[in-house]
Amino acid sequence: MTGIEKIIEKIRQESLEKCNSIIAEAKRDGNEIIAEAKMKAQKRAEEIIEKGRIEAARKEAMAKSAAEAVTKTRYLEVKNAIVNDIIAAAYEKIEAMESAEYFALLLSLCEKNAGDGEGVMYLSKRDLERVPEDFEESVNSLIYEKGAVRLSKKPKEIENGFVLVYGEMEVNCTLRAVFDEKHDLLRDELCRKLFSD
Repeated sequence: MTGIEKIIEKIRQESLEKCNSIIAEAKRDGNEIIAEAKMKAQKRAEEIIEKGRIEAARKEAMAKSAAEAVTKTRYLEVKNAIVNDIIAAAYEKIEAMESAEYFALLLSLCEKNAGDGEGVMYLSKRDLERVPEDFEESVNSLIYEKGAVRLSKKPKEIENGFVLVYGEMEVNCTLRAVFDEKHDLLRDELCRKLFSD
């Protein structure tokens, strides 16, 4: 080998080494870039999965809360329906009482609601037709300390119960008025007894 051939061989050898060095460095850089990209992709995937879990948990909690609200609303509706049915049944039962029991109830109502002085008691047409003969006397014996009540022979346009009139003042003691006045108290008492769990 001549001197020129040795020089060319040396340049070729150095070029080959340089190329191999560049290729090796490029492979290292490529592997680092790929590894970094894989780490970033893995981290991003974990972030997306975590965000998905959080969103799923939030939606599940919202759905559970909405279901609980609907359940509570339905429960209250059922409770209200039961209480209203019981109050309506109690009203009907009182309305359907036998005369003796019914007028005993009216005596009790009159004793609690009678005013001072002279008054007039008005009954419905139905009640006036079946009133016991001694009813007026029984009323007055209960309220004698307050005054007296005269039973009107003319019926009043009411369903049941009575209306007491003292001059310009009227005391409405119809069953509907009594039930309406005591409605909240009745509801509270029934709810306490029926649903005190």
